[in-house]
Amino acid sequence: MGTSEAGGRLAWLGAIKRWAVSLVIVGYLGSLGYGIVCHTLNFNTTSHPGMYFVVWDMFCGWSAYANRLHIIGEGEDNKYYELAPGPWTEFTPFGDLARHHYDPFLNHSSRLVQNCLEHTRAKPMRRILVIEEYWAKKYNLPDSVWSHFFDEPREKYSYFQVRQVMAPCGTVVRRFPSWLARQNSLVVSARPLPAHPDSGSSGISRELRATMRPFDGLMPSRVPAMTRTQSQSLFPAADPERARLAQ
Repeated sequence: MGTSEAGGRLAWLGAIKRWAVSLVIVGYLGSLGYGIVCHTLNFNTTSHPGMYFVVWDMFCGWSAYANRLHIIGEGEDNKYYELAPGPWTEFTPFGDLARHHYDPFLNHSSRLVQNCLEHTRAKPMRRILVIEEYWAKKYNLPDSVWSHFFDEPREKYSYFQVRQVMAPCGTVVRRFPSWLARQNSLVVSARPLPAHPDSGSSGISRELRATMRPFDGLMPSRVPAMTRTQSQSLFPAADPERARLAQ
């Protein structure tokens, strides 16, 4: 009698385990299937933080291009000053990159500029430019890896795009999309993108007009041709001299 009861309990426990395992498998595959469907139809992909674990977004946001930000001040002495990082000890929160490179949305560029100008004896500024630089990540490969996969010599080529123009006080007066966003717009848009506003256009505030230069209104057909011996940006090269520390 006791043996039959023990066998019945074991069979009952085995059935429960099988049902539990089956429910876990069905729930796991069902949630993944639901995530794939939501990702395909772009439906409720951000409705709950838990959707991050089921939406198929592996390597989402990864790019084949590396980028750096250059915050340059155009002084009234017609020289260009590097305003980030400041002329003091450089802060590198992760690896060897300065902290202003970790601000892709430019939420803190104005504060960084103000902090540098307040704590240095910098020349009066006409305007501040935030310029991003992009290049293919393959150029970051070590020499041994490069020579193994590529036959051509390593000739790094960078693309430059103006992201922000700030007034001397640090107020943002103009914003532009990133280089990657602009390339995407050029690909998917059937209409040409509007040109940058001309400094002589009506309806532009005095503060905005003061930060504009003649080359801001160049149409694509009027942009001077760039050769290997010329700068790859319409802006002059930044003076490597940093703003001096206040005494």
